[in-house]
Parts: sequence; structure tokens; C-alpha cells
Amino acid sequence: MTFGKRLFERVYTLAAPNWAFSPTMLAIRNGFLLCLPLVVAGALAILINNLPIPGYQSDMARIFGPNWSKIGALVWQGSFGVLSLPMLIGISYHLAVLHNQRHLANPISPVIAALVALASLITIIPADAKESVMQQLGVHGLFVSIIIAIASARIFLYLARIKRLQTLIYAGGTETNTLQAFTCLLPGILTVFFFAILSLAFNTLTGLSIHQCLHNLLLYPFQFFQSTLDTGVAYVFITHVFWFLGIHGTNVLDSMTHGIFEAASNSNLAALEAGLPPPHVVTKLFLDTFVFMGGSGSSICLLAALLIARRKDNSRRLAKISLAPGLFNINEVLLFGLPVILNPIFLLPFVLVPLVLMLTSFIALHYGLAPNARVAIVWTTPPILSGYLATGGMLAGSLLQCFNLALGALIYLPFVKVFDRVRTERQKKAMSALMDIACSNIVGPSGKKCLDRDDEIGVLARVLASDLENAMKQGNGLYLEYQPQVDRLSGKVIGTEALVRWRHPEYGLIPAPIMVAISEDGDFMRPLGLWVLNEACAERAHWRLHGLEDDFKTSVNVSIRQLDDTTLPDKVIACLDRHGLQRNMIGIEVTESIALDPEAPHNRILNQIHDLGIVISIDDFGMGHSSLAYLKYFPVNTLKIDKVLSKDVAASRTCVEIIATIVELCRALDVKIVVEFVENQEQIDVLSKLGCHIFQGYFYSPPLSGENMLAYALKINAAPRTETP
Repeated sequence: MTFGKRLFERVYTLAAPNWAFSPTMLAIRNGFLLCLPLVVAGALAILINNLPIPGYQSDMARIFGPNWSKIGALVWQGSFGVLSLPMLIGISYHLAVLHNQRHLANPISPVIAALVALASLITIIPADAKESVMQQLGVHGLFVSIIIAIASARIFLYLARIKRLQTLIYAGGTETNTLQAFTCLLPGILTVFFFAILSLAFNTLTGLSIHQCLHNLLLYPFQFFQSTLDTGVAYVFITHVFWFLGIHGTNVLDSMTHGIFEAASNSNLAALEAGLPPPHVVTKLFLDTFVFMGGSGSSICLLAALLIARRKDNSRRLAKISLAPGLFNINEVLLFGLPVILNPIFLLPFVLVPLVLMLTSFIALHYGLAPNARVAIVWTTPPILSGYLATGGMLAGSLLQCFNLALGALIYLPFVKVFDRVRTERQKKAMSALMDIACSNIVGPSGKKCLDRDDEIGVLARVLASDLENAMKQGNGLYLEYQPQVDRLSGKVIGTEALVRWRHPEYGLIPAPIMVAISEDGDFMRPLGLWVLNEACAERAHWRLHGLEDDFKTSVNVSIRQLDDTTLPDKVIACLDRHGLQRNMIGIEVTESIALDPEAPHNRILNQIHDLGIVISIDDFGMGHSSLAYLKYFPVNTLKIDKVLSKDVAASRTCVEIIATIVELCRALDVKIVVEFVENQEQIDVLSKLGCHIFQGYFYSPPLSGENMLAYALKINAAPRTETP
């Protein structure tokens, strides 16, 4: 069973078309995500206006007046009523962003691309009636908007790269926006004119608009259908294919299928009144009750599968958010948020589950295992309850819905797991790319490394930044580890470096460079640094109570953003006093890149901290661009040699010579040396001959928890003097 499941997941993952992760599909997905606030607002408005509670409508009218539902109607009008517009803008915008990432030398304004797409859409919408225009701007015109967004953006971006079409002006003293506007002038004009000509051609040849032509083409087959099982299967299949493509299938097909299913419902009612069995099974009420549970795609089954599949992840969070509207058959939050629409992984189950549930329900009703749906109910009535009410108070109707719910969830479950697997792999790639960016010295035009990016890396960075802020406020997932510093001459542990760690509930342990980058980008490095300082001081006070000597020092890393705070010295002293610590018990570590400019304001802060009696260390020495001469300008007590020098010292003559020079200079300036990343005996032997004797690295110990650090230090310091590994 396990092998078969793994084989299915592997085959289906490999079979997922590559276009799912192409720039076009990524832009469409991002467009859906941008529209999610509007979708949620519209869904909430629908729910408020249609709660299936007896007497709800009359009570609301009595309390708030007869026009109470107009607020919800206006919210719907501003969300679902114009959903095609933000979708078009979002898709075209992201297509331009992805285009710019591939063509860094000649970026095109994404805003202009979105405006050109908007103008292109307006040119093909018939303006003969306000009602027609509003329909094309809402969910009815979503499919056409997606096509226009892709086509217009592609045409515009292609034309914008043609040198002869670029209207160039002298760049000196000209704003970037002005340059981009003039560069895109002719491509934008040509793109809009193209769609105007296309719209006129359609109207001239067919007498219809592009929207109307597509609508009539989709509805043509239903002219020959009757209310049979075949018709129901075709209706369910086409409806869900439309939904998957971004077309509101139920509304689009309603004009052609309403007569078919309405006639069947009337025939059933007439038979029941005559005391005869209903002649038709497949009616609109039958589909809404037993097939479209939770909305199109039998979405309540997908919600159940998402809640079952994994304990903690974004899919489960979205399922919880979607559960409340989903119970009332409002599934747009799930369809747009996951997303299901245009997601190839969910194409098969999204179409298959309703078809399977239709067949099981048809068989159950045909053989008398469940009664026919005969009572009209409010469409927002939750599943299980709707089965009971629609069958005239028969428990068998609810039992059939329960069976369908379980069956649909089982069908969705393997696809949900495949989706999680694919998404996890993509997240790993994004996390790896984010790590590379965090470790680099490259920043964007706004001075940020990652939070202002418009790609998937930027989305991940913004999610992590938000979660990190919450973790600081709530204390969840953030903790410190401590790596011992051992004096080989005395054989004792003389100090430790406090290292902040963050275990994200979904992504696991987040690398420290990413934490630093998003903290600096998000401008909350100062509170994070103070949190680390306070936690380290509290732990040091705890160690003191349990017998650790007063000369044992805990070093805390401080970023350049913290050194911009003129009140930092006061905050450090206040933290020490709050925990009853002496000045020598806590040290401050700064990277060497901070200490490059003798006149920089942050160096005055360092001097103030040093004058208070707190030890200052330069961390990562050897990996930047510093000069040894800088040591005489700054209040440095300790210099920490980085791994770029220490890891190859046993094999590299150059590293030996550099470290020997550093040792001689530090001896003359009375500066201590700590060598980081010491991992083997060969390093120890070479470094000891060079005059280094304080080491930090896995040769002695990996980073430890607070309690393990205390136990390690007490054990080593109480042992007889020996070589200390």
C-alpha cells in the first residue's frame, strides 16, 4: 500500500505539466493571490446576506431596516462584481516583473504593462449597456480577462524590446518613471490599437463581441441535452472544466441548463403531488444537495482532505480560513487561495470527485437507498443539514452526504499530498535562493535585500518577516544556543557566544543570515537584538546562581542597525542591572565590516559601550575588507579569526602567514584572539604554534542549550588540567 502510494505521488508529480511553473502560470497564480482579499470580502458579504437561519431575513430587516442587505450587495459589487479587473492587472503586472528578472539590462515598468492590459480589455468590452459591461468585469468575464492579460502583456513586452519602437529622451536629470513612460510609449499605443482592431473585426464578422462569441461557443452543445444521467454527467464535467479555467461555470451554463433542470424539477413535484414516484433523478436540487457540497468541485471534500493531510502548514491554515464559508457552500476563498483554479495538480480530482459523487448519488437514489431531493432550500444551507432538509426530513439524505464527503476526501487526499510535496520542493529552492541573497552584499534600489522582491523569494521573505515579528512578541520558536570558548592553556571554558535560533513551525530551523537579512529589511533588528541581549543576560544570571565563575563571559552579536541607536549603551546597562550582572559578564561582538569608518556615528556608540567596561570583540575577522591598521582606531578587546583563515590553516601557507601577522599585531596592542571554526587536531596544533590558545568550534563542542552549556562548563572547569577536547 505504501509503495503504491509513493509510486502514484512520484508519477503524478513527474506528469504535472511544466507549464504549471512557467512565467505565465506563475503570473496567473500571483494574480489570483492578489485578488484573495477581494474574494474573502465578497464571500463574507454573500454569507451575511444569505445565512440559512429561519427568520433571519425578517429579523435583520426589522433591526437594520429594509435596505440592510444593500451593504453586502455593494461589497459584492466591489469584489466579485469587478474581479476581472484586479485579476487582469495582477497577471499583467507579474508577467512584466518576471520578464524584468530575465532581462535585467532593460527593465519595463510593470505598472505600465498593467495599464496597457487594462486599456486592451476595455477596448473589447461592448459598451451598449451598463449591465453587459458590468458582467464582463465580474466573474463572468474572468476567463477572457486572463487571456487578455497574458496576450496584451506578451505583445507589449515583445514590442517594448524592439529598439526602433523605443522613444528615447536624454537621461540626464530625468526621473526613472519619465524614462520608462517614454520608452514604452509606442509599444503601449500599438498594443491597445491591436486589441481595438481585433474587437472591431470580431464584431464586423460575427455581429458579436469577443465575450459573446466565446459564451455562445461554450453553450452550443447544451441545446441538444435533456434531463438524463448523460446530461448531468456532461453538465458536471463541463462546469468544472470551466471553473478550472477561471470561468464561473455554474453561472455561465445556467442560461442553457436552467430550462432542462427546471422542467425535471417541476415534473418531479407533479408526480409527488399525484402520489407517484418522481421520474427524474438529475435535477438542480439533486446536484446542489449531493454533488456540489461546499461548492463546485465538492470543495467540502477538499477541505477535509487538507485538514487530514498534514498537521501544520499553510494549506492547513488556508483550510481553516476557508472552512467557515465552505460550510455554507461558498468556496471561492479555497479556489482562489490554494489555488485550485489553473493548478494542474488539482485538475483531475476537481473534475473527478463531482462526477464520482454524482454516480454514487444516482445509484443510491435509483435503488431506493436514499430519497429524492424534493424540497427547495436556501443554497447556503450547510451540507449534512441540507441533505436532511432537501429530502423532506429524511435521515438517509444526510447519511448519503456523509458517505459522499468521506469518498470525496479519500479521492482528494493523494493529490493534496502531491501538492504539498511539490510546494515543499519549491519552498526549499526559494529558501536556498533567499539564503544566497542574505549572504550577499547586494541590495535593491530601496536598500533592501529581499523584502521588496516581487518574485517567490520575496513572498517567502515577507512571510518569514511577519512570522519572525510574531515570534518575538509571543516568544514562540525563538531561542538561544551557546557555543563554548575554551582556553587551551588553562584547559577551562572561559566564555561562550550566544547564537539566536528560530525554529519556524512550517519551514523548520531558519538560517541565521536569513533572520538577519529580513530583520534589517523589516526594520526590527533593534527589538530582535534587545531580545537576544535580554535572554543572554537572563541565562547568564541563571548560570551565576548555579556556580559559574564571575569571569565567565557571554558574548552577544550586535548589528550595525543597533549601533545607530544612540540609546543602546543605556539599554545595555539597564539590561545588566535588571539581571544583577557585572560589566565583564557580557561582551559585545560586531562584524569587522561595521568598524571600517573611524568617523562613523556607530563607532562613537562602540566607544561609549567600551568606556562602560564592556568587552568589545570584532567577529568574523578575515572575511571582509578590513585592514589591520583599523585596530588602532577602535575600542577592540578581542579579535575573532573567521573560518576563511582558520579552516585551511593546516594546509595553507598563506593562511599561516596572515594569522601569524594578526597574532603579532594583537600581542603588541594587547588584544585577545579567539579562533572560530576549529574542528580538528591539525588546526589546533598549527594555531597553537602561532600563539593562539582560545578556540571556539566543533572540536570542543557544537552550540548547546543553556542548561547543557552550564553543565559542560562546570564539568570541564572542575576537571584536572589536561588537553581539553
